[in-house]
Amino acid sequence: MNSLRITGIIRHYTRRARDQIYNAGLAIFKAAGVEQYLDDIGACVDELIKNAVKANYKHLLIVEALQRQFQLQYKDKTGKQVQEYIKDILKDKIHFDTLASIVLKKENIAQKVREVLNQEGLFLLIKNKAFSENRSLTSDDLQSIEKLKLFVELQQKLKQYDIRIILKIELRDNYIYIEITNTAPILSHDLQRIYAKREEYRRYKDEGREYEFFINNIDTSDSGFGLGYAKIDSYLYNLGIDPEKAVTVISINNTTAMLSIPVEALKKL
Repeated sequence: MNSLRITGIIRHYTRRARDQIYNAGLAIFKAAGVEQYLDDIGACVDELIKNAVKANYKHLLIVEALQRQFQLQYKDKTGKQVQEYIKDILKDKIHFDTLASIVLKKENIAQKVREVLNQEGLFLLIKNKAFSENRSLTSDDLQSIEKLKLFVELQQKLKQYDIRIILKIELRDNYIYIEITNTAPILSHDLQRIYAKREEYRRYKDEGREYEFFINNIDTSDSGFGLGYAKIDSYLYNLGIDPEKAVTVISINNTTAMLSIPVEALKKL
């Protein structure tokens, strides 16, 4: 089986971006001879991208809160000096995690994450409507987008801090590897939540009570971290793939989630 690799950067998860991702996936899955399972694996990729979007917003909001606090604390420092200080903190994961946990207690970051995601939803409606009508954004569209102040502000910050989502799909050695990397680190607390939710889901599934897990986890007040991965595990189990072997999450200076899909396992279905 020939190797094949496709890489792209996701700026906004619009319908156009989804179509491009689907077509890239289709090329890989066709080459592997398992294109009939693209929609199932695509649902997993969709969850991973949404998680990356959410994590990047949360990271930015924490960094912004830290900047405000340090600016108040060190009034003799310029904004640029404070930014440099924060950049140094970001290089030390333990230090950043410690400060972030203090910020999370002081400020309702989860509420702001929900707010920006709601504003992003309105932005995507505008972009997707223009895309489906095969036209550019109108002046009314642009004015509507300008009103989404938190979303617009954080989009500028994403560029400023060069925070991106990178997607890689590769066919190699009888496996399809899918990597979603967000160039900001996930908090240790959120990583532990992912592990805990996956373990909780596995327990429910082993006891034949899978549906109860999702009923008991409807509340996503803590930004929903972990629930998306439980959904992914559910999709993979239904395909006869062991999520323990197929899903890997690594977070140091950035966060990478990898799906390793065995082609032969899909062909046996």
